[in-house]
Amino acid sequence: MFQLAARYNAYIDPLQILIYIPTLLIFVLLLRGAKQDTSRGVLLLLGAKWAVVGVLFFFTVVTDRHWIGYVCGAYFLASGLYFTIGATRSFPPHFKWRRGAQTWISTIVTAYGAMLYPLSSLLFGRSYPQTTTFGLMPGSVALITLGVALAARPAPRLWLLLPALIVAATSPLTMWWWGVWEDLALLPIGVVAVVAWFKWRGKLTEAPTKDTIRFDF
Repeated sequence: MFQLAARYNAYIDPLQILIYIPTLLIFVLLLRGAKQDTSRGVLLLLGAKWAVVGVLFFFTVVTDRHWIGYVCGAYFLASGLYFTIGATRSFPPHFKWRRGAQTWISTIVTAYGAMLYPLSSLLFGRSYPQTTTFGLMPGSVALITLGVALAARPAPRLWLLLPALIVAATSPLTMWWWGVWEDLALLPIGVVAVVAWFKWRGKLTEAPTKDTIRFDF
């Protein structure tokens, strides 16, 4: 796997740096989040991340070594389209970081996916280019997606969590098969996301329609 990671990093260099730009944009939108266009922008950026991983990592690199690259690449491309279609809804979810437990969980998960996930490669004794590149590896994108989805107001939506939860559910396979121990946090964070959705989902039925339309939470 880490020979693939080295080849991947060499292939996309210097995109590893540029990929921070859309992530920083997501952070800005989560802080600003007050308009429908803001929420659509978040979903479009997520969709782009999933599609890029599908094309650059799975279809370009993994398929040279194993047929599973075609399956995973198709899944990530489909997930990218899934979030893009979500952005076209009349009233997309409102994404906003505000004071409260929901925001704290969202911030921690997003920060883990953006910073600690790639750094965890160093803890497992791997140095660049054999590191799990931020924002361009499946685990990192799944973690960021979970963090962003938990920022949805007035409560997280299961449909937003679902693509990343499927990746989290398969993380034991990636650890056993590929030795990607960086994915160790995916499953417990996925469980936290499901618990958070279950805990706050009642807010969706309690929110008046006019508030949902105006993003007035």
